[in-house]
Amino acid sequence: MKLYKVITKDNKATIASFDYTKYLPNGNKKGKWLPIIKDVYECNSGYHVTNYWNMWLESKDNRIFEVEVKGVQEKKDTVGVIEKYVCKTFRFVKEIFPNFDDENNTGNSNTGNKNTGNKNTGNSNTGYWNTGDWNTGYWNTGNWNTGYWNTGNSNTGYWNTGNKNTGNSNTGYKNTGNKNTGNSNTGYWNTGDWNTGNKNTGNWNTSSFNTGFFNTEKIEKIKVFNKTCNKKEWDNCNKPNFIYFDINEKIGYKKSFIESFKKANKDDIKLLLELPNFDYKVFEDISGITKSMINRRIK
Repeated sequence: MKLYKVITKDNKATIASFDYTKYLPNGNKKGKWLPIIKDVYECNSGYHVTNYWNMWLESKDNRIFEVEVKGVQEKKDTVGVIEKYVCKTFRFVKEIFPNFDDENNTGNSNTGNKNTGNKNTGNSNTGYWNTGDWNTGYWNTGNWNTGYWNTGNSNTGYWNTGNKNTGNSNTGYKNTGNKNTGNSNTGYWNTGDWNTGNKNTGNWNTSSFNTGFFNTEKIEKIKVFNKTCNKKEWDNCNKPNFIYFDINEKIGYKKSFIESFKKANKDDIKLLLELPNFDYKVFEDISGITKSMINRRIK
């Protein structure tokens, strides 16, 4: 990871008054190390550097340097863009000279300010096609995102629409797993909250496939066609392909189910009848597909 230091045109810190003149590089020779500060604390003591210099750019007169650091304070449990780091010491390696436009952008087709990517409409973005601010990924519409296609804030994954997610395809908040629609999940495909297991619809479960609360035991029994079934039996059975279908919003769920059924072959439909606890009436209530429709297809 490359780190940078932005200073004023007269070699001062942009926030403090420290003068870096005697520490700057001389030609191809790196600058000397800054005096060590033992106890560092962000925004309080220590030297602050960044991997996104455009976020700290105040004007085109600022000088931008690549730096080497020692004693960087580790960032833990941080989501979204990390705009700065604090360290015990650093030295200037070389000055960089971006090509700025009138709005301090170095990319193309930006309508915001201080962007280093292209086609951003927000500010201080380093990715592409962002419409928010301080994004480092692509196609973000929120703020402080480091992934792609996020519409919330402070996401580091992909396709998140909530805030502070570090996984992918989350629509809730503070998820570290993937494809959650609830909040504060560390598992996958949860629709509840605070689950560390997978595919839970309840809350605070550490096991998987639970619909209740505070469960740790592995699920052995589930309901299939309104009757008890061993989960292992259900997992291992062959399921017909036609029961997996896209819903056409114009015709609705049942008609979409029926259309998928109509396209299925005889062998695929026969698999339906072999499902554990198969029940014609229950299946009809769900799908709209009657017993007579099934029998006509498998003759």
